[in-house]
Amino acid sequence: MTTHPFDAAVTALSRNAWLPTSEEVALGKDFFHRREGLRRRLLPGMPACPDPQGWVTEHVLWLEDVVGIVDTLLAAWRGYLPDSHMIALLEAYAHQARPAVPYAADLLRAWEAEAFESCSVEEAGWWEEWHIPETERQALDALNQGLIPIGAMLVTAVERGSAAV
Repeated sequence: MTTHPFDAAVTALSRNAWLPTSEEVALGKDFFHRREGLRRRLLPGMPACPDPQGWVTEHVLWLEDVVGIVDTLLAAWRGYLPDSHMIALLEAYAHQARPAVPYAADLLRAWEAEAFESCSVEEAGWWEEWHIPETERQALDALNQGLIPIGAMLVTAVERGSAAV
């Protein structure tokens, strides 16, 4: 038997032992709706990145926003669905993304310390190279890779529960 709530949710879902309720489906859909509605966020005065993927900083700020969404949803739903596997999946998602929260704050402090009067795209690129070295980029890549299977389980749970409703 699994004791970790995320593992228990994955096991129950894969063994068809858990069919998400309409409330759990609503929670999962609300998460995806809010996450998809997030707008790109830049540091104050940072120019838009010409690359469609955006600045690495934008992604860190997005992860910070995603954690905020999950925390808000969990605060609202945890008491209503205390032993829910959907709660466990969302907690795992937030836990995986949470290291980006203090990192986003660190990047903001570093950016503000520069006191740019104006910043070109080239200067923003240099700033990112200096403040987000390769080791940090690899850590962010690993964090993102860890979000993929958790997100996949959330999608599967919502789809399976939606099909039953």
